[in-house]
Amino acid sequence: MASKDKITVLFIIKPEPTAGAEMVLLQSARRLSPERYQVIFGLLTPDAEHLLPADAGVINFNMPVLNGWVWLKFFFKLCVALRRLQVDVIHVNSYVPGNYARLAAAAMRVPVIIDHWHGFTRLNFKRRLICRLLSAFTDLSLVVSPGVRDYLIGQGAVNPGRVRVVANGVDVGRFQQPRPRKEVRRELGLAPETKVVGLVARLDHWGKGHRELFGAMAQIQERRPVHALIVGGGRRQGEMAEVAAGLGIGGAVHFLGNRRDIPDLLNAMDIFVLPSHSEGVSLALLEAMAAGLPVIASAVGGLPEVIAAGVNGVLIPPRDPGALAAALARLLAEPDLARRLGDQARRDVEAHYSLDRLGREINEIYEELVKKGLGVRG
Repeated sequence: MASKDKITVLFIIKPEPTAGAEMVLLQSARRLSPERYQVIFGLLTPDAEHLLPADAGVINFNMPVLNGWVWLKFFFKLCVALRRLQVDVIHVNSYVPGNYARLAAAAMRVPVIIDHWHGFTRLNFKRRLICRLLSAFTDLSLVVSPGVRDYLIGQGAVNPGRVRVVANGVDVGRFQQPRPRKEVRRELGLAPETKVVGLVARLDHWGKGHRELFGAMAQIQERRPVHALIVGGGRRQGEMAEVAAGLGIGGAVHFLGNRRDIPDLLNAMDIFVLPSHSEGVSLALLEAMAAGLPVIASAVGGLPEVIAAGVNGVLIPPRDPGALAAALARLLAEPDLARRLGDQARRDVEAHYSLDRLGREINEIYEELVKKGLGVRG
């Protein structure tokens, strides 16, 4: 699959449309110079080829279950692939698969090893030791925000000289021509005058703030009726629906599952919320801002580095339904303020979080690394 007149790069990835970190890794790979790099994707999970470029090289590790002894199997299969493909650069993501991939790359003496940190992975004593060990074999750790950088250096004891901030990027153009708002709302069974908030995230845990959103809606429902579009699938959906019903707002909460028409759904919303308990720099938040929506988000992780309170969005304390209720009620009552915040949010994303900017930075970083690790080639 690889042509050795180019630098062979292997990305280890498990892409899902609602997994922001994986989508950023995919966009980074897509923007590497095709004249310079031969990109191959190592898929951890099956049935994800449709998310990759049509002409991409693919290794499918066929790992529908990612735990236990499966990781040892993955390690040996990856070692064989690294040797067979003569991989020059490996770019990994996610804590556990990233650890095994970096070990395999070190064992096979891959010249350049890159890992990508998208949030604040909990580092207990054991994980700090692993992080310190593997950082010795890692040429560069990419992080999505200064806050994640400081956390990785402080908690993981990573050499500051081997950490680089590369902010996430979104395809701004995707959000400039969505389907008509009335048409999308009609398909969703929502009247044109209905006030709608939205949250886009996987439903595998409560950490994205779904419980806080439901609690806030229940508090304001009598004086400020509002519906919610919950986009994303996951194992907690049934439990979340029960919580919403128990609060008396079940009929106002619409679980849409995994969707590919995110720009259209954002256009059907009035406000986007992300009351996360922990966050790096959320791709879903950046997409909502690119769509010109006023956003309300928790002041956690890298979010305050994106949102300037009262300028391009609203920040609230985490785990605080009352604060979220107050912020929602205010934006619903002051449409001019909501419009102003949304317009500034769009401008800020276009200026600082575009895919063009991400592509430029990734290519510059790769050039630095390959010149150091491989020598100047071509």
